Amino acid sequence: MATQGKDIIKDLMVNIGILFILIGASAVKDDKLTIILLGLALLAIQTFEFRSVPVKKLLTAEIMLSLTVSGVAINQLVQSSSFRAPQAFLVAALLGAILVLIEAVRKYADL
Repeated sequence: MATQGKDIIKDLMVNIGILFILIGASAVKDDKLTIILLGLALLAIQTFEFRSVPVKKLLTAEIMLSLTVSGVAINQLVQSSSFRAPQAFLVAALLGAILVLIEAVRKYADL
């Protein structure tokens, strides 16, 4: 029972991270579609069950996608000259990517 609760919390953290990524994508100027598509890809990995793909490969894909979103968010934050409202959304996208990354690395370590 306790392990089922921990799994639910892990899935919830990943879903909250994906939600933050999709919300944060609304503020990105140049790479808006990129972050939205990466967030949707992460959502698809979490939502659908891919039986033909090994779990390690799915977790590796999650790690790579969340690192890419983190890189784009950091790049956009560094390029901005002053703090404005869109930077708060970029911080939310970065936080979401970090949440997804942490949970994916935990799942990968449990294998």
